[in-house]
Amino acid sequence: MRRKFFFISLLVLIATTVSVAGILLTYFRTERLSFLDDQIRQTATSIIESKLSELKTYDDEEADQIISEELGPDRLGKFFIVRTREGEILFTTQNVDLLEMEIPQDPKWITLTTPKHFVRVLNLKLPRFPTRTLQVGVIVDASFISLTYVNNRTMWAISGILVVILILTWFLSAYLFSPIKTLAQYLNQVTKSLEANAELPQLPAALSRYAKDAPFQRQDEFRNLIQVLNGMVEKINVSRKFMKSWTFQMAHELKTPLTIVNRDFEVISEKYKVDATSVQEVQSNIDKISQTVSSFLDWAELTTQKIPGNLYVVNIEGFLVPVLVNLKKIYGDRIQITQATDFQVLCNPLHLEQLLNNVLSNALKYSKDKVEISFHEGSFQVRDLGEGIPAEVLSRIGSPFNKSANVVRTQKGIGLGLAWVKTICDLYRWQYEFVLDKGTTFKVSFPPVISGS
Repeated sequence: MRRKFFFISLLVLIATTVSVAGILLTYFRTERLSFLDDQIRQTATSIIESKLSELKTYDDEEADQIISEELGPDRLGKFFIVRTREGEILFTTQNVDLLEMEIPQDPKWITLTTPKHFVRVLNLKLPRFPTRTLQVGVIVDASFISLTYVNNRTMWAISGILVVILILTWFLSAYLFSPIKTLAQYLNQVTKSLEANAELPQLPAALSRYAKDAPFQRQDEFRNLIQVLNGMVEKINVSRKFMKSWTFQMAHELKTPLTIVNRDFEVISEKYKVDATSVQEVQSNIDKISQTVSSFLDWAELTTQKIPGNLYVVNIEGFLVPVLVNLKKIYGDRIQITQATDFQVLCNPLHLEQLLNNVLSNALKYSKDKVEISFHEGSFQVRDLGEGIPAEVLSRIGSPFNKSANVVRTQKGIGLGLAWVKTICDLYRWQYEFVLDKGTTFKVSFPPVISGS
């Protein structure tokens, strides 16, 4: 955008400069031509009023003497021709022969040019001899009237001015687009916060000053944009805060009724002798709802933590073994360890267990082949050969109940696994990434444990 503005400004500036230069050069030529015409008129008037117009026969010496007496130094660069109606030359100054061109008697004003000279001629009838034509002209250098005559000094001056204009235009565009660059960076932060289901950041100081009311800026479009954006961010944060509070409250309110429903159902099933299969199905659904609510509340409590507590130094290998044993009971021998070098992690053991459980469960749940895991030098990696995480799920990573609309119904899951993973990694500031290439590879890097910590 900045480059586009720069080039547009530059083109407008060049077009304006060329237009102004054209107008000035045209005015310059017109004024000089007018100056020449005035000189010719004054000279013609002086000649007509002199004795030259009274001579019946012309002697060159006598005619030159009359012209010199009448005009003096003003005769330099001018020429005079007296012709008959038939075009016969009765008198002519010597400098006309240097032109080597024929000067016609019509029209009244004539312009002639050569590569080196510019000639302007006025044709007049002599008052006392109507059959004779007086031609008064002026010879000047072609550069006197030319629009294209530019010397080296002028070219260097124009080049210097253009360079200065280019520099000023570039810095002007940088100054004008600096707030827009800051706005783009801020909007990028807002987008990332929305994707992470986090509170939106406030306006940076560089933009806040544009949101303040100032005289003569009530119609400033950028100021209005910043004010609207600031108001929108505040409303989103307030709505998010209330929505989060309402959601947590609703989840808490559901736990007690679910417990009561489960107890009452047991009483009713015993009283009315409900068959065991129906009892098992109902209790399974109640347990699933209760588990979903409990998992959501546990995750919600984790999101409110700013600093992790109950930290211990644990060995990744010793902690991973019991997790793999439990998963083996459900998914069999599908987990393959490709590289194993033990290292230590500083964390709340419960959080590390939740991270490992969710990552490995997702890999096993959404793939049918082997799942490879490796850990060494502070890095833990899980790779499966499934269909990969859908783009719409990956774009909303961190949000609860984040499941693809195309997920197979038989695949169990409530969509909290990735939310757990992201929330735990963000809490400890562990670096993580998902790589989609012939399946899904998840990698998390743990900071080294400092001795004595």
